[in-house]
Amino acid sequence: MDSTATATKKDSNAQDLIPFPHVNGKINVIEFLEAAKNLITLVDRLGKVFAPIKYDMEGNVEKIKKYEYSEDSCLLQLMAEEHSKGESKSAEGVLWLNRALLFFELLFQEIIVSLQSDNYDVNMKNIYTIAYEGSVKKYHNWVSQQLFSLICRMSPTLPQILKALEVEDDISGFKTRLVSFNKTLHIVRSKIDNFFKDQNMFVESK
Repeated sequence: MDSTATATKKDSNAQDLIPFPHVNGKINVIEFLEAAKNLITLVDRLGKVFAPIKYDMEGNVEKIKKYEYSEDSCLLQLMAEEHSKGESKSAEGVLWLNRALLFFELLFQEIIVSLQSDNYDVNMKNIYTIAYEGSVKKYHNWVSQQLFSLICRMSPTLPQILKALEVEDDISGFKTRLVSFNKTLHIVRSKIDNFFKDQNMFVESK
């Protein structure tokens, strides 16, 4: 492989993790949607077993896109305006997408720990279960919980994930990018969570 091809591959990998936006307490809706769609693309690369999660996230992104917004619009402000009108359809999309983001935040955190300790034989079923139980399980009915249990059993190993993301030759760089990505993910996800609490929205769903 020539140096140009190698550089192109690494540049592509570096773009796989678009950070979630947060500037002066604001979340730009366009950049948020771009980061969410990019994460969905990454999930798609992990295999068909993640299809239910992918489709759910895509559906919630479509709900958010129903907002009328400009390039400077803040997601939190859009939700506040919707809430003031007694509506919540698009905000529900944000709510469920944010729950999925928590799942991936927890998943990535466990993967980071494994990479930092060079533990490539980690039991990924346990990691998926930890992330699921710490995020969306309490909102799912029995059928959904059984479906996710099946996903856990069929999900890829850590080496398979690294190969699917084409980072097995640059694990150190990927680890650095993942740590940085997860920090922004946590900040934005937490800010959305706090918004719902401050606005007393979806209290019955918490």
